[in-house]
Amino acid sequence: AEAFHNVLFPLGHLIKNEGKGSENSSDDVHIQQSVRDIARDANIPTASKRDSMGICFIGKRNFGKFVSQYVARPPVPGNFVDVDTGEIVGRHEGTVYYTLGQGAKISGASTRYFVCGKGGNDETTVFVCNDTHHPALYSDELLVDFQSFNWIGLGGKDDIELNGISCGHIPRPLVDGKSIQLWARIRHLQPLASCRVFWDHTVGNCNGCLNVRFDSPMRATTPGQILALYAGSDGLVCLGGGPIRERGASYMERDFDLPLSKIHPSGHNDLSLMNSISRK
Repeated sequence: AEAFHNVLFPLGHLIKNEGKGSENSSDDVHIQQSVRDIARDANIPTASKRDSMGICFIGKRNFGKFVSQYVARPPVPGNFVDVDTGEIVGRHEGTVYYTLGQGAKISGASTRYFVCGKGGNDETTVFVCNDTHHPALYSDELLVDFQSFNWIGLGGKDDIELNGISCGHIPRPLVDGKSIQLWARIRHLQPLASCRVFWDHTVGNCNGCLNVRFDSPMRATTPGQILALYAGSDGLVCLGGGPIRERGASYMERDFDLPLSKIHPSGHNDLSLMNSISRK
């Protein structure tokens, strides 16, 4: 896209961690130098610094107190409710502190719980389930407001209009009312997931929504997080991304079985999935 014409990515060809051997046709082993290798050679102090997986810019401040400064209204305490039994299994300090899929630390609970929903009649309930691969955590459909999706992959070529919307940067099948097979991810480092996308004009705002239907169940699809779409046989072309408006009904709500062999990994190294399958 024109916006990236002069952008350079000097680390794009490198791997992050330790260099690994790879074999060529002559069976010679080549070691690909990693970013950390280069940093060590240059005596950069952070060469072996531990990766930061959290919100690194808040430092050692309390996460809950930090978040409470940026929400529209003060967090309201409520109950943790077991989604299977409907029983109250604990108390929390506010739904804003929890996101779908995360472990719920419930004082005194003998079972490990995971957040699978928020809201309830009073909007203060956090629903939890007792398995990281519980059907309540999985769905295979989501919506993104069309006007919120940022298309970048096709530039502005062959500009056409539909209902006053400039559509030259949008895959032509969507403009023509057809669906298109693409790749997607809904979280950082998640393996690309195969999906079918169509432009649904009957939901959302006046411009409708992108309806994304995955070929495999996806764990903890969360409104507000970003969906990114990719094209090509290997998903090498990023078409753009936008915030998820809502997820489809969960497998629990649809009373569907959840075969572990068919669900999509949450990350590039989803040990919880690998371990669950091996136990079966």
